[in-house]
Amino acid sequence: MSSQHDLAVGMLEGYVDRMIDPECSVIAVNASAGTALLIFRTLGVIDSKEDAHYTERLRRAYARREGRAA
Repeated sequence: MSSQHDLAVGMLEGYVDRMIDPECSVIAVNASAGTALLIFRTLGVIDSKEDAHYTERLRRAYARREGRAA
């Protein structure tokens, strides 16, 4: 399970990085990240604390990209 967790965390970190990248579509990244979070949480790969952590990081990055206060 540790390798699955490491993979999930790596993917979520990548989504945060892509959310910040102006070359990437913020809408597509946000949708993909949300789906990944849902799948990882449902399968028990990440716990609720990690889910909340990455959800908040993605929300803040999205708000910054949209020009709103995070």
